[in-house]
Order: sequence, then structure tokens, then C-alpha cells
Amino acid sequence: MDIIIHRSSNHPYDHKLATFKYYINRMVILPITEQAAKQEWEKIIAMAHNNGFPEQTVQKLRKKLRNKRDRPMGTQQPQQCKKRWINFTYYGPAIRKVTNLFRQTNLQIAFRPTNTIYQQLSQKGTTNNNPSGIFQLKCNTCKEVYVGQSGKTITTRYKEHIRYIRHNNPTSAYAMHILNNRHEFGPAEETLKLLKTCTKGKRTNCWEALYMHIHHKRSTLISEQQVNDTNPLFDLAYIPRDLQHIP
Repeated sequence: MDIIIHRSSNHPYDHKLATFKYYINRMVILPITEQAAKQEWEKIIAMAHNNGFPEQTVQKLRKKLRNKRDRPMGTQQPQQCKKRWINFTYYGPAIRKVTNLFRQTNLQIAFRPTNTIYQQLSQKGTTNNNPSGIFQLKCNTCKEVYVGQSGKTITTRYKEHIRYIRHNNPTSAYAMHILNNRHEFGPAEETLKLLKTCTKGKRTNCWEALYMHIHHKRSTLISEQQVNDTNPLFDLAYIPRDLQHIP
């Protein structure tokens, strides 16, 4: 019961309150005993505290739903013209400055979040054998790594880096590291490693920056790719288990 959208998450506020509305409405309308209602309310308060919501928020919701329940049956809200629903992608609270412009229209706004569980777990356009995404290339001499991203298959990107080296072309940071230091590289099965399967886009840039930050903190990132301005949010982020043991 405690697993809900946290108050600090980047979701529309109405989505965050949806769980409380459901549980409080169930408590209000079901014919349960006063003792059972008290126990249910204590669980709701605990859920609010565990997910960063002030008790005042759920108190207001309970009052609102009780008033709705106690409203006389004959009392009806003024009939409004039928509104058309449209979707906006929710990137943060600033989007409401745009949607507020539609308040006096017959358009009803619905927000679509960008970080649902389905979006985090699903991957499109990738194959298990040779996917695209975030990868690392290891230097066989100093064991430091280069972190990169590719919308192509990672083996295709690996071949491009090797081509740069063989043609003495320091286009990439990895090629520059190998050529300038006269270090050795190896075949793909020894040098190339997939870090994160994902498709090309803004999310890919974030994953790449996170992996670069991890290697930078561990002093395992090649000097040609050193990060001078790291995102302080990465120090606060929960690092998934598969990132905690990067060789």
C-alpha cells in the first residue's frame, strides 16, 4: 500500500494524489465500522508520511470527498458544455504556464508523464545480440575506458573507432588516447562492453553522462574524455545495482 508516486517525483500533481483519492473515497463511501475507518485512515496517513506528503494534504482531500458524499441528491452542478480532451506531455511544473492558456476554452487538459514504469522498462528498435545504446571501450594497456553512445549497433560503432586508429585519425577520444599514448586496443570481445541498451535520444544523453560520471569519480575514464562540469544530481541519484560494479 505504501508504493505510490512520491511527492518529489516529476509527475503531474493530480497523478500523485490519485492514490489518496481512491483510498479516501473508499473509506468514505463504504459501510464500514468506525473502528475500521480509523484503521484505514491511519494507514493513509502513514502512506502520506512515507511518500513525502504533508498530513494537511490528505486532510483536505478527506474533507472534500465527505462534502461530496453528504451533498443532497437533488443538488447538481451547473451543466457545462461538453469539452474536448487533449494531451500534453508533462516535463515539469512549467508546462502549466502553457496549459493555463486554455482555461477559458472548451478544451480539457490531460497530462502524459514521460517516466512511467513501462517507458523505463521497454526498449524499442534494439536486438539482444547486437543492440544500440551506451557502451565502453577499454584500453588494454592502462585499463582505462572510453564511454560512448550509438544509435547504430555497438559493434558498428566499435569498428568506426578502430578505423580511426588504423588510419591515424584522432577523431574520437578513444582513438586519440590510443594514438597519443601508443597504447594497445583489442578485439571487440575483449574491448567492447554494452553498458545500457537504449535508443538514440535525450534519455541516451543522460545515461551516457551518468556512466561517464561514474568512471570519472573512480578515475577510470580516459583523460581525453575527462568531465570538467559534472551534474551534481548524479551524486544524489540512486545508482542501480548493475552500475555499482562496473569494472
